[in-house]
Amino acid sequence: MSLIVNNAEIQTLDQLSDKTQTLIQLLAHGEQCLYTLINQDEVMVFTSDEQFVEELYSGLTNSTLLFLNHANLSVDVKKLFELSTNDLRDLATYNKTEIGSSDTNLHALFSKYHLISNSALNRIALFYRRYDLSYHALNWSANFNDQINLYNSLIYWEKAYNLNSPLVKTASSWAMQKAQNLSEFSNYLWVYFAWQSKTHRAGKSIDEIVSILTPIVLDNLDSPVVTYELDQINLNQALKQWHEKQKTLGFYDFTTGLLNIVLNIDLQAPDLSKAANTYIANLQNQLINTLANDSYINQAGIFRHYVFDLNTTTAALNVDSQGCLSLFSDWPVLNNI
Repeated sequence: MSLIVNNAEIQTLDQLSDKTQTLIQLLAHGEQCLYTLINQDEVMVFTSDEQFVEELYSGLTNSTLLFLNHANLSVDVKKLFELSTNDLRDLATYNKTEIGSSDTNLHALFSKYHLISNSALNRIALFYRRYDLSYHALNWSANFNDQINLYNSLIYWEKAYNLNSPLVKTASSWAMQKAQNLSEFSNYLWVYFAWQSKTHRAGKSIDEIVSILTPIVLDNLDSPVVTYELDQINLNQALKQWHEKQKTLGFYDFTTGLLNIVLNIDLQAPDLSKAANTYIANLQNQLINTLANDSYINQAGIFRHYVFDLNTTTAALNVDSQGCLSLFSDWPVLNNI
């Protein structure tokens, strides 16, 4: 006996669940590695199928990210556990054929689980080429989650703003002076675009606005710790309990907080601090009086998103692997811009 998964001694692949078998078969050398573990002398114990598969992937590839070439998809294995057994089996089938990536049923599966194809992610490279931006060091060090964040932001920008090369280059130069990673770069770019879009007459500079809003964002980064996965009702209860402690649900990080405020206040208001605090208070009230209408693990496997359709915005809360619940985004519905 050398391999125990979920309190069961494993001697053959078919002892594992259908979903786990499929995930192992998707991984190059996965089945061979399984039997190597079974036949070794050392006892290895895993409390769940998920833990075992993640460790197997990490051990073989030093990553839990899986590249499915024919399915035109890069995805973390933690996200794949969210797929139903049948949908995961279908995805594995699509990955076995050259025509899989063009199948309409595969596209429907992507939509169902909030998956972005590799072809769609190429839009990031096209954005850089279209506006003749240099491929800076923040891209070299970016993780997959950063790329997903930039892609989602890019889709919104192109629908919401009239972008042009001078604007994008100026915004990029400003954002590069402030960002420490690609997600921050994306957020700062968006702050600049929103500022340009909202400032129709002489007003405060972008740096003045950031300076005024910084202490407010820093005052709103405190977040509760909850169970990793909550249903609608329990999530709502967690939000209400936090609110009853006279606390506001904190932003995921500084730049997401700054962006959300900039997107949702009048940047030419006479008192920006008051406008920002009013926005935050109103947002908290909406969240505690609204049930999440969707929940899913993001493609990079980093968070579980809880999505809320609010009065004029779509908000998303994050729960990370440590159980930290935070406000990730609160984007105005495009028709309301």
